[in-house]
Amino acid sequence: MRQITNGTRTANQQAGILAALGDLLRSQGVRTRLISHITLRMTGFPVQEKAGSELDVYGLGGQVATVTIDQENKPRGFLIKLPKSGTVVPLSSVDQPQSAVRWVVGWANGGAR
Repeated sequence: MRQITNGTRTANQQAGILAALGDLLRSQGVRTRLISHITLRMTGFPVQEKAGSELDVYGLGGQVATVTIDQENKPRGFLIKLPKSGTVVPLSSVDQPQSAVRWVVGWANGGAR
């Protein structure tokens, strides 16, 4: 029997923070898509993969970035990954999303990458 779970409460909080960031970005005219990764658990098989979420950001010409939350360091901050180069850039703390919104809107509108 398979059980599908949404992971820990931390994963749910992470999804909520990214959903709120997505709402802020959409209010600035940026297209986004929230993807939540779930953990599949099968009886008798350990699962190593963590549940989590990412926010895909679209701009001129398609996807321009993926935003995640840094789970390794404290305080928690947003990370933006640029799909063409694979570069990961740290953004502001999740407690200060306005700064992250400015950066992401710039990327989505063709600004410096």
